[in-house]
Amino acid sequence: MTSGVLMSAAGFLGLLVAGLAIDICARLGLGPATAGQALGAAMRTTPGRAVVLLTWLWIGVHFLAR
Repeated sequence: MTSGVLMSAAGFLGLLVAGLAIDICARLGLGPATAGQALGAAMRTTPGRAVVLLTWLWIGVHFLAR
């Protein structure tokens, strides 16, 4: 693998770890909201639903469609 691919993978891993840490803190009462609560709040409005749909579409195209 090239160094660019390794740096990208490390960046995505860092984002995943940060997201998990924020969610764990929220579940312990130390953060603002869990991922489920934030997703539930986003799904209450039409623009929020559009953002969730576009996010899933982006993830699917970039990571799952090979």
